[in-house]
Amino acid sequence: GFFPDMNYNQLYIEYKLHEGSRSDVVCADLEDIEKYLLERSDIEHVTRSIGGTPGRYNLVRSIAEPSMSYGELIVDFTSPEALVKSMDEIQVYLTENYPQAYVRLKRYNLMYKKYPVEVMFKGPDPAVLRSLVDQATEIMRNSDKNCLVTTDWEDKVPYFEVDYNQPVARAMGLSRGDVGTSLLASAGGIPMGTFYDGNDTEAFYVKTVSKDGQPIESLNNVPVFALIPAVTGILDESAIKGLVLGSVTKEELLGQMFAAKPLSQATNGVSIKWDDPMVLRSNSERAMRAQSNPMPGCSADAARQDILAAIEAIELPEGYSMSWEGEYRASQDSMRYLFKNFPLAIVLIIAILIMLFNCFRKPIIIMCCIPLIFVGVVPFMLITGKTFGFVAIVGVLGLIGMIVKNGVILMDEIALQLEKSDNPVEALLTSSVSRFRPVMMASLTTILGMIPLLSDDFFGSIAVTIMGGLFIGTIITLLFIPILYAVFFKIKVK
Repeated sequence: GFFPDMNYNQLYIEYKLHEGSRSDVVCADLEDIEKYLLERSDIEHVTRSIGGTPGRYNLVRSIAEPSMSYGELIVDFTSPEALVKSMDEIQVYLTENYPQAYVRLKRYNLMYKKYPVEVMFKGPDPAVLRSLVDQATEIMRNSDKNCLVTTDWEDKVPYFEVDYNQPVARAMGLSRGDVGTSLLASAGGIPMGTFYDGNDTEAFYVKTVSKDGQPIESLNNVPVFALIPAVTGILDESAIKGLVLGSVTKEELLGQMFAAKPLSQATNGVSIKWDDPMVLRSNSERAMRAQSNPMPGCSADAARQDILAAIEAIELPEGYSMSWEGEYRASQDSMRYLFKNFPLAIVLIIAILIMLFNCFRKPIIIMCCIPLIFVGVVPFMLITGKTFGFVAIVGVLGLIGMIVKNGVILMDEIALQLEKSDNPVEALLTSSVSRFRPVMMASLTTILGMIPLLSDDFFGSIAVTIMGGLFIGTIITLLFIPILYAVFFKIKVK
């Protein structure tokens, strides 16, 4: 891709269940995955994390949204080669054996977006956004170059909508919080803490059940307990009169204070509805992304190009927009910042050359040699199979200074030979021949210094760029500058 993976023996596994899933379910699944991984001979260590990304142990990785239905495994392999060899196999195993979850293996690289291929839709209505994203994800799933398709919005989750009857509930001493706590106790349970079972931690919950230990079937019969005793219920005239006359005992009044009330008495009804657990925005607008990863052996740009026409053909309603994110946006932003001061650098180089030679023609001759870099870069990149990405572009920018330096050396030698010789053509040829050995030797020292980086996944492309561009570019420069000098200064063969 545009941003190469780091040559590192560690990766992380993202594991996500549906929003609202209990953390103990996520923990149990991660324990099973951890056992499978540690049984492999190519894995040394596994670190488990529940609820979000661990502390910032690595600066060049994306951070997941906190969620108790999310977990991570940080996996250490015996070597970077073992990681590359086993990564696809582990991904297939986890995808097939945990279909209820979204599982993704991710290597570290400079790409700060969460997914290599992303298309973002923006607009006011979440339902319309889901419809547009569903069309995009369907296109991605039908593509042979995209896999692990998902969205950055969670599936809708159920929730209780309670029509709280405030006058009646307050008269019984029941607050909104009491109703909500009682509903939580009857549904998933109220988390109270954890305890250690040997080396393992176990969570325990307080849950409301029926007399036979089964969940309460009707929400209207859920008992609601007041966290603060209902004093108002015993201050009426009949309760006080009964206590004075002895028809009501003190124990009965205390029982009324702490007694549970059915939910139906504190509300006008309870219904179950569905809603988005999290709504993401971009520049204050609701935004939803369709996301995918390129298939193994396929670049992010090739995966995007495969679905580009189909996704851009999606009809957008009025008030909605679409834009490409992921590695495409990251590469655009990186290139913009990388070349932000490039014109200033070129102007300064030209200014220094003009002051050095005290003329305009010689700097122009040297600057005309810069495009010759690609004569060496392109063939070497094709031969080695490296990607011309961010790191390679940085190498090309460094090559500009090297080629200019070689041009200055040769131009100075041409001036010396022209002063000594009466034959300008012979002086041009002599200067090129005399400078060939020292210039090539200096270039070869740089080229040979790049050899250890060739096999590195991260720095391999910059090594190939410098080696190819400097080797071929230097040779052509030594031939090209004398020709341009003869053209610009009108030197002819006598």
